[in-house]
Amino acid sequence: GQQILLTGEAGQGPSQFILSSSGLSDFNADPSIGDMNDVIMSLNNATTPDSGFFAETWSSKLSEAMMKQEQLKTEVDNTSVTAAFPDSGIGRQLQMVSRIMQTRQARGVKRDIFYVTDGGYDTHADVDINLVENFATIDAALNAFVSEMKTLNLWDSTTVVQFSEFARTLDPNTGDGSDHGWGGIHFMLGGSVNGGKVLGSYPDDFVQSPTNPIALSRGRMIPTHPWDAMWLGTAEWFGIKTQADLNKVLPMLKNFDPSLLYAESDLFVASETATA
Repeated sequence: GQQILLTGEAGQGPSQFILSSSGLSDFNADPSIGDMNDVIMSLNNATTPDSGFFAETWSSKLSEAMMKQEQLKTEVDNTSVTAAFPDSGIGRQLQMVSRIMQTRQARGVKRDIFYVTDGGYDTHADVDINLVENFATIDAALNAFVSEMKTLNLWDSTTVVQFSEFARTLDPNTGDGSDHGWGGIHFMLGGSVNGGKVLGSYPDDFVQSPTNPIALSRGRMIPTHPWDAMWLGTAEWFGIKTQADLNKVLPMLKNFDPSLLYAESDLFVASETATA
């Protein structure tokens, strides 16, 4: 969750927002004096010729955070949703994403990147039961999110990319579960995604042997495509076009043969670059 993609570069562009799925609370809901926020802002904007760099940086960041918090809280509090989002962790997160997206004009942005998480997939025991429950939960949340995006007329300029840092073994353990693996699958969806198909190489042999270069013990499969495969086309769709910029956001890209990567034309239908 700390990639440049999400956090930006120090000193370059606006800082990121980190929100609870329940929204923002007042910065100082119970101040000891009525104008406490004004006093804090005044103290932290009192620059003098001998102000230290560290102090100036700290003060400017605090002032910036207070102003942005007030602005975003006001804007988010004035939004609403029409879809029935489930009362689950991922459901509440996607509901908040859909509300923040409605504030983009007030925030002066054309593009946003959101990061949400859904846990419970480290299924070392009872994998079948857990997956049935987890898939039902994520399906309900995504269904509501897609419905809301269509209502807001944002679906064509929205792409959801799912990923995990590791996969699972294909052979079960003694607890009817699966353990940590390597190669896995990911999915993406969106109004501009050229979906309905599976990309990549599906193994025809899952057994470890001297003649099988991608199978390890207990069904741990070596990836045939790099992490960057789906991110290349996604980055291009997002508006990153030059090779220099692509190499910056995907620094490992140059290490892989182009035949292992998916360009924008492989992942998306022909349309204008995303602008929302």
